Amino acid sequence: MTTHTLQNDANIENFQNWIPESTQDFELEHLIKPNKKAYFFCDLHADANAFLRSLKLSQLIHAQSDLQNITLTENAKKSQIIIGGDCFDKGPSNLELFQLLAKLRETGIDLVLLAGNHDIRVLAGMIALEHTDDMRQVHFIVRMGRKTVAFFKEVFDYYQLNLHPCPVTNAQAIEKLTPPQQWFDSFAEFSKNTLNEKQLAKEFKQIRKKQRDIFDACFELGMEPKHLYQAIKFAQQLFIEPAGEFAWFFQELKLLHRSGNYLFCHAGLDDEIAELFSELRDPCDELNNVFQQTLMAGKIFEIYYSSYGNVVRTKYRDKNFAFTRKGAKALKEQGIYAIVNGHRSHTDGQKLYLREGILNFECDTELNQNCRAKRGLNTFGESVTIFSLDGSVNALCNDLPAPKQFRPSVQSA
Repeated sequence: MTTHTLQNDANIENFQNWIPESTQDFELEHLIKPNKKAYFFCDLHADANAFLRSLKLSQLIHAQSDLQNITLTENAKKSQIIIGGDCFDKGPSNLELFQLLAKLRETGIDLVLLAGNHDIRVLAGMIALEHTDDMRQVHFIVRMGRKTVAFFKEVFDYYQLNLHPCPVTNAQAIEKLTPPQQWFDSFAEFSKNTLNEKQLAKEFKQIRKKQRDIFDACFELGMEPKHLYQAIKFAQQLFIEPAGEFAWFFQELKLLHRSGNYLFCHAGLDDEIAELFSELRDPCDELNNVFQQTLMAGKIFEIYYSSYGNVVRTKYRDKNFAFTRKGAKALKEQGIYAIVNGHRSHTDGQKLYLREGILNFECDTELNQNCRAKRGLNTFGESVTIFSLDGSVNALCNDLPAPKQFRPSVQSA
């Protein structure tokens, strides 16, 4: 057997026959396994065909399935599918992806939907348009960014909104979509206990840039500001109103999901969230309840700039909330030895890291075709990370020559 010495935050390129050592206070005292065989897909970014291919790669649906009709395999009926966040933006087919997710959901399969930063930003923008007098949140409309405009263009075209009278002029739309000048002073006051001076300056810089970019993107796609306003209003009906076609998505969105010794999320953890696992009776359920209630109440400010927001945004940089040995210790005391996430994209397959003695499976393999083209990847994306009941993990990706395999062992080297 091959033994690899792990350095903190070091990548393990080959999972095969991997036995961790205790060089960073990591000891594999128990077999790491989920409660139920789990298939993890993340960062779908509006590419329905990439998700369809990945489902076939996983052998969860039959090969003849297409975007209109999917048929589950027997294996799928006994397994859990976890969508690891970021269903919106970037890719070519937002609506087709949600239609495919709806079909999958209708089969009755065990489906877990986790929140990503792009998902939260889109919801925040749609909510903010209804509360343009809320100086804590009105900036979320333009903070959605230029990548979101393609989604609203889809909505505008698919539902033929050009056939409906537009309730505003371009000038009125721009006024409603951009934060007023007094926002800069008001937001600084609201966020004084949340953001430091450097973070606040960066936020202001981003908002000034994004409020130009979002309208530039409109014109590039042949939309006028009033059409963007019209599309956002209609998207509210689809995704926010209780009877909306896709209202189930945000209603069922979770922040975290635990299965056995694994904790699944979009980006990662900080010490505050980790330590709550020691303090709460049912930490995942309680944290998800707070997250969901705050989300449905439209209080995105409380989520986005807090430890809850860090779960969907962190890349373990200095500007992110810290995850230290203190947080890792709290997780291990509760039997969590591994975190599974997306968010940090890799062009050469899934990665495995050790952070503060906690295994980190990073599974964002850049699935959507638009981003793949920009990064020089000339093939269509497909990937899945499979967590089996025997403790093994199989990372499948079309950018890998062969699957990566993680097979934990309690044997010493």
